[in-house]
Amino acid sequence: MINADAKNIFMNRKIFLTIFIFSIILILIFFSFNNEELSKENENTKTQKQNVLVEKIFAEPFSKTLILRGYTESSRIVTIKSQVEGKISAINFTKGSYVKAGEIIVLVDPEDKVAKSKEMEALLDQRKKEYEVAEKLFKSGFRSEVKLSESRTKFENSLALFERSQVELNNTKVSIPFDSFIEQSFVELGDYLKKGDKIVKIVDLNPILLVAFASKEEVMNLKVGGEAFAMINDNKVEGIINYISSVANENTRDFQIQLELPNSNKEILVGIPAEIHIALKPVNSFFIPSSVITLNDSGELGIKIIDDDKKVKFVVIDILSDNGKGYWIKNKNKMSELYLIKRGQEYVLDGELVNQTFLND
Repeated sequence: MINADAKNIFMNRKIFLTIFIFSIILILIFFSFNNEELSKENENTKTQKQNVLVEKIFAEPFSKTLILRGYTESSRIVTIKSQVEGKISAINFTKGSYVKAGEIIVLVDPEDKVAKSKEMEALLDQRKKEYEVAEKLFKSGFRSEVKLSESRTKFENSLALFERSQVELNNTKVSIPFDSFIEQSFVELGDYLKKGDKIVKIVDLNPILLVAFASKEEVMNLKVGGEAFAMINDNKVEGIINYISSVANENTRDFQIQLELPNSNKEILVGIPAEIHIALKPVNSFFIPSSVITLNDSGELGIKIIDDDKKVKFVVIDILSDNGKGYWIKNKNKMSELYLIKRGQEYVLDGELVNQTFLND
């Protein structure tokens, strides 16, 4: 009885082991078949190319605009001072008024200056006659050269005194040297002036200057005489760069730039904020839409193009300008054209073969 039970147990174990081994074989066959199917699917996937939309774009020159911000300044500020002593007898200006060159704005009482001038004129006439007589006598041999020299010296001294008296008389009329505005007055009617006393400060607004500052990198692209334009109160005014400082500011290390602008109507005043727009030297460039820009694994900004081997190539870019519709980028490799991937660039990798569809084909 025991032997029969043992025999049954042995047989059951043998059957179970056979079934177990057979099951494992079936599982292995199943997975082997599935792996072959997956491998075939992967191979099919690998051979299937991505579709991309490509546009052929051409290089063209682009001038980057340098924009500097600054303030307007007058081209000339002059303080007119008295050249004579005397009391102010008339004032012919008002503060803030515009005066033309040559206009007399202040009269100083000439007092004895008229009489002094006439006295010097009479003395000059006398010395002139004495010199003419001495010269005739010298030529006739009746006057020595020493006496002739003395007469000539007296004549020249009297001429200098007369001219000085005329200058002093003329200086009693204070006139404006150039078209300008009376910015400030230092005198009142009846004031007594001494030589060197301030009378008025005048400001020349035509031309007017726009002063700004540029970095050392920016100033290398500028030159005196270069054309530029200013934006002042939404108005465009064309001008010329008339000054570039040769020494940088001690604090900012920037260089002063000065733009000269016409201002014949005197509408541009001093101290108004404005912008200088300067077109720099043209650079060989490409224009691309902003939608095509992407990043590589290193975080660099670039675009994807189709290279000569018909493969995707990531190109790092240098942006020159953004005009709101796209970017001008520098043509670093001096290519005449390139094939830009405009759609599908997000789904393709560097070096990948793709199916190309050209824009407008």
